[in-house]
Amino acid sequence: MDSLRRGYLSDFRLIWQAMGTLSIAADAAYLLVGIVEFALGATPLSLLLGVFAYLFIMNTGYQFSKHVNSAGSYYTFAGKGLGGIIGTFQAWNMAFYGILGYGSFGFLGLAAFITLIDPAYSSALFWVPIAFIAALISFLFTFRGMKVSTDYQIAGGIIEVAVLIISSIIIIVDAGKLNTLYVFTLKYVSGYTQLIFSMIYSTTLYFGTTLSITALGEEAKEPEKTIKRALIGTVILSGITLLIVSYAFTIGWGPTKMVSFYNRADPGIVLVKRYSYILYIALIAVTINSFMGYNISVSNADSRIFYSFARDGILFLPKSIGSVHKKYSTPHISALVIFILSFVVAIFFGLKFGPVAGGLLMLLMNAYAAYTEHIIASISLPFLMKRMNKLRIIEHIIIPAVGILLLLIVMAGTLISPEKYPYNIAIYVGVGWIPISAIMTAIEYKLHPENVKSAGQFTIEGIEGK
Repeated sequence: MDSLRRGYLSDFRLIWQAMGTLSIAADAAYLLVGIVEFALGATPLSLLLGVFAYLFIMNTGYQFSKHVNSAGSYYTFAGKGLGGIIGTFQAWNMAFYGILGYGSFGFLGLAAFITLIDPAYSSALFWVPIAFIAALISFLFTFRGMKVSTDYQIAGGIIEVAVLIISSIIIIVDAGKLNTLYVFTLKYVSGYTQLIFSMIYSTTLYFGTTLSITALGEEAKEPEKTIKRALIGTVILSGITLLIVSYAFTIGWGPTKMVSFYNRADPGIVLVKRYSYILYIALIAVTINSFMGYNISVSNADSRIFYSFARDGILFLPKSIGSVHKKYSTPHISALVIFILSFVVAIFFGLKFGPVAGGLLMLLMNAYAAYTEHIIASISLPFLMKRMNKLRIIEHIIIPAVGILLLLIVMAGTLISPEKYPYNIAIYVGVGWIPISAIMTAIEYKLHPENVKSAGQFTIEGIEGK
């Protein structure tokens, strides 16, 4: 089987690959609304806590990247640390997470944003073609290769960050004496349980960062160095930008009026329009581009992860899905599978609940799989480090334990604080997938024990026996 092209992605390209996954302008237009629904005037606090939590969570990928680099990302982390059975369980979990996460934000989020600009175009006759075009374009970028994809991400991403920062500064300066640090307290939210629930979105917002970078480990230059730099650089750049944007939007709209922010179509766009029509048009343009950047980055990462699954012969995937294009060295068959599955699932939820609610529900469902993915990898880390005689208490045990605790608190908070339909259904489905992953792993082990036992072992660093 042909391999992916090795050693040609720099840390700068990896950063903008991850920034595409973070899609800051799209977050401001869409995912920020999900945070506001629960955090209200404490939205900047929710985002700050999300960044803080993610730094602990990101440590796992950061530490693994020094020794394990594979297209399998967290799947390989689990396989290397805890063995093939846990690696296969992780794979089932990641498959759910990848499909729902891609289709929810990338396809339905973009469709929702465009239709909300003008409710006259809210019919499925308009948003379904938009979702399809978004999916098709992202597949074509993945098909052509990482250089084309990251060239696009770099150009669009720099413009996107610039427009957001300029717009935010104008809003903050205009607010004058209305600026307040109380938005970083519980003053404008009903209680800590609502704040914790909002973190299911504010923490998930950063989740694709590590995966989108580490999934390209086989193609990065000196991955044990470039991946670490890319992870840190991405979190710093995105964290600062999103905190500034969330603060500006909260102050500009009014911390006590954030209920109307949630209920307003494209509130961030509406807010910016009050200050500058030119920035309003620019923000619409970069937001559409931001959704597309997300689609392309996630397609790149997910296609490599599913390529890794097929290469190892798990999830009942045929070996052909692990094929690499002879000219472009891309996992083109895997990308096509991701394109089809994600689109079908997204359309189902979009038709059932509408593109806005449908996308947010899918994100809520996949959050539990995403959290489980990180928890398993964090547990795997000290086991691998101990076998390599490189175990360090702080980096490999304490920090991962803190990250696990933070994720468990958020998960427990969403279960303890009851939500109405359809959010309660999303929670049940998301939590329910965890035992389903275990059942599917058991079935697969029964049918193909050798494949399961050896799952998640491939790495270009060849650490076995060290």
